[in-house]
Amino acid sequence: MSTRSIAGKAAVLALTAAFLGGCGILYTGIQEPYSYRSASPIDVKAGPSDPIVSGESCNRSVLFLVSWGDGGYEGAVASALKGDTSDVLYDVKADVKVRAYLLGLYTQTCTVVTGKIGKL
Repeated sequence: MSTRSIAGKAAVLALTAAFLGGCGILYTGIQEPYSYRSASPIDVKAGPSDPIVSGESCNRSVLFLVSWGDGGYEGAVASALKGDTSDVLYDVKADVKVRAYLLGLYTQTCTVVTGKIGKL
């Protein structure tokens, strides 16, 4: 067996393992949610008329080769508050929403938070 055919088979095996493993081969730049401490009504000036808001942040992946995004809680909370740093989100509920197309060739994974807006 020639060195060229062994190298070719090794390259095909490595690419197959990477595709089946779902890892980004060319570029990966994502943030995933791990933890978030939500304020409770005791921690803020809560009122019965506090609005309920929702926000999301997403990671995306294309062809199992490139992935990017900020799918963390921080981005989802900032999206819900729309950049207003004087407000705080409390009684937060978090969920993850995944959309995959064409057997995962394009994937979008989003962290969705819903909560009430209060003042400190």
